[in-house]
This record gives sequence, structure tokens and C-alpha cells, in this order.
Amino acid sequence: MYSTDDKNTVQDNSHTLIAENQCYTLLYIPHKNSLHFIIKGYWKNLALVPDYLPDLKKAKAAVKPGFKLLLDLSTLITHPQAIMSLHIEAFELLQGAGLSKSAFVCPTDRIARLQVEETLSQSHLLSKRFDTYEEAVAWLDQE
Repeated sequence: MYSTDDKNTVQDNSHTLIAENQCYTLLYIPHKNSLHFIIKGYWKNLALVPDYLPDLKKAKAAVKPGFKLLLDLSTLITHPQAIMSLHIEAFELLQGAGLSKSAFVCPTDRIARLQVEETLSQSHLLSKRFDTYEEAVAWLDQE
């Protein structure tokens, strides 16, 4: 379909890939004004994600006010505190872009689930919890 590295934005007919690497994917769907943010696995330290905030700033520039956010955290494994602080900053950045509706897919790991709920609370990101990606997308697509 397309290919990209983690520094380029690639577009096809239905979506724009803002960033993709071993730690996360940022995908913008213009016709839905929806940002899909997939956080993957375990992040050992900040050095693994040097472009994290710059990539989120690209996403912020792509969305329009009133955008919807889907956070897929299903494969997230408990992160160190420094990383969770970075997530709080990231979520606050996205809220400042005119977020209207947010859903998150819960991690399967129990401790990661608790950590995510605490991080969302600290960032004041109001987000509805789902167990599957499909449920979250269906809810976001409702008007």
C-alpha cells in the first residue's frame, strides 16, 4: 500500500501516516478528522523515542479542531515513570489541538492497565475505555 520511515508523512486515499516505528504509530484519517495513536510494547527509556513529541506536533498540525482520538494501548507493557511523564505531556499536547472525543483500547497487562488509567487521569484526558479496537472505532464513529 505504502512505505515510510519514521520521519516522513505518507498519504494514500483514505489516511495519512504521520509516523511509524517500533514504539508507536500515528495515523490521521482526514474524512473522519480522527487520529489513531497506537503505542506498542515496552519502552525502556526516552532514547528509544527521540521523535515522539515532534511526531505528535506533526499530528497536531494535521488534525482540525473537533478531532477524535483513538489510543490503542492493547500491546502496551508497563513503562518506566519517565516514559509515563512523557505520555502525560503528549496527551496534554493533543488535548490542546481541539480534541472533541477520545477512546482508548485497554492494555491486556493488568499492571499496565492501572498505569494507563493513572496517566490518563493525571493528563486530564477524558477518554472512554474499550477492550477492543473495533469497539473503540465504532463508538468514535457515532455522532
